[in-house]
Amino acid sequence: MVVTTGKAGGLISPALPKKRIKMKYIILVDTVANGKKVKAGDIVELSTDVGSSLIGYKKADVYTETKEKKVVDRSVGLKKSDKKLSKRK
Repeated sequence: MVVTTGKAGGLISPALPKKRIKMKYIILVDTVANGKKVKAGDIVELSTDVGSSLIGYKKADVYTETKEKKVVDRSVGLKKSDKKLSKRK
């Protein structure tokens, strides 16, 4: 039996994307990523293959940005308030 890689595109599967997509990951445990030491709580941008391996080792997780909620001052008539002063009848 002879194993050839002529149609398989070498050792890398042709099903994998050619360009490296970068995503943000939050580091859960101190580790090394892309040759740099990163600490727990750091948010780093890594390629998907490095990120998926860190997720597999439970050392990272995908970072989802949360939008900050607008602080609302509910006092009516305050100069900084978004709500206008209502007139009473």
